[in-house]
Amino acid sequence: MLKLGLLGHGFVRWTGGQDFLRLVTASLAATGEPMELHALLPEPRRRFHERGWAGALWRSSRQWLGHPLPAPASPAGEPMERIFSGHGIDVHVHRIEAGHAAIARASERLGLQALLPADSALKPVVRVPWVGYIYDFQHRHLPQYFTPDESASRDRRFRSTLSRASSVIVNARDVAADIERFCPGHAARVFPLPFGAAPAAHWFALDSGAMRSRYGIAGAYFIISSQFWKHKDHLTAFRAYAEVAKDHPGLTLVCTGSTEDHRDPAYFPGLLQSLASLGISERVQILGLIPKDDQIALLKDAVAVIQPTRFEGGPGGGAVYDAVALGVRSILSDIPVNLEIAEERVSYFPAGDAATLADRMRAALAAPHVCPSAQHLVESGQKRRRLCGSTLLESIEFARRQQSRRA
Repeated sequence: MLKLGLLGHGFVRWTGGQDFLRLVTASLAATGEPMELHALLPEPRRRFHERGWAGALWRSSRQWLGHPLPAPASPAGEPMERIFSGHGIDVHVHRIEAGHAAIARASERLGLQALLPADSALKPVVRVPWVGYIYDFQHRHLPQYFTPDESASRDRRFRSTLSRASSVIVNARDVAADIERFCPGHAARVFPLPFGAAPAAHWFALDSGAMRSRYGIAGAYFIISSQFWKHKDHLTAFRAYAEVAKDHPGLTLVCTGSTEDHRDPAYFPGLLQSLASLGISERVQILGLIPKDDQIALLKDAVAVIQPTRFEGGPGGGAVYDAVALGVRSILSDIPVNLEIAEERVSYFPAGDAATLADRMRAALAAPHVCPSAQHLVESGQKRRRLCGSTLLESIEFARRQQSRRA
């Protein structure tokens, strides 16, 4: 039986990273191959008030003086154990110290035979074969959103992974092509993961009507679920919606996702001004970052998901993964990475073309609202996940063979 370690390092503190860990776990489980999975989750480095006798003295003095103790540090978002549950396979979750030495100790103690995904190159102290991960080359395609130091750091990180890993997984063929373009001559074998959209079992029980009531959403609506970053191009969607809304007085546009972009703090306020200029401020509901299950419940009842993005590291981004998994229509920009999705309920428009997007939205409104059965969605999702899982196993076996040859 293959004993694998799932590395949470670099993934557990952001929702996209958590979704990627779910994809890896569920895809490996879908293969049906006998395996034992162990999730290694890094604990935050302990602060002074958490250390030994000095910490005990510090806490006692705080309590004696009547001052509250700070809450223990924990990863943001939902409980980490939930990421690895509900996939049809038991995953043993281990909290370990941060750092490569801790990964090495845990791997040896648990008898792990391989580790994945490593979001940066692991040091030689880790003797277990490992599979690297490269997310995207946004800094090369959109350099205006990165400082020179940030871009240089990304380049160094990716080159290090490509030189030290035998296997590297990526979310799309488009990313694999970028590796050849920007990092030619690397030693690693790159494995693009197939599109692995599949529904979580509990999604079918989520009450869309109750969620609509909670957020005050009435009538038909489209939904955009992504951060309010400039390259996500919400403005094109706003312009398209403004045209469609003229003939559909009860139609709403719902937006979920963080409204903060540290790279351009003025961007979101500028979008609000654009909504006012277009005369649709009262008809666009911006909910901000909401719980994942709330977002899924709202997505289920939407006319379609709109994804106007100018750049993604994986096909469609997370929202389209979820929409395809649930049989919800999606309308995407035609950037190369999005075109890797071959699903019948997905349509495209030229990136930045509000007029064509408006036409696609009108077509979605006119189409019959027929959703595939839960059984069909589950079976289709499992088929996608098995393909993705097979690629993951191939990358793992390649890394193990290469290490055996070097031993």
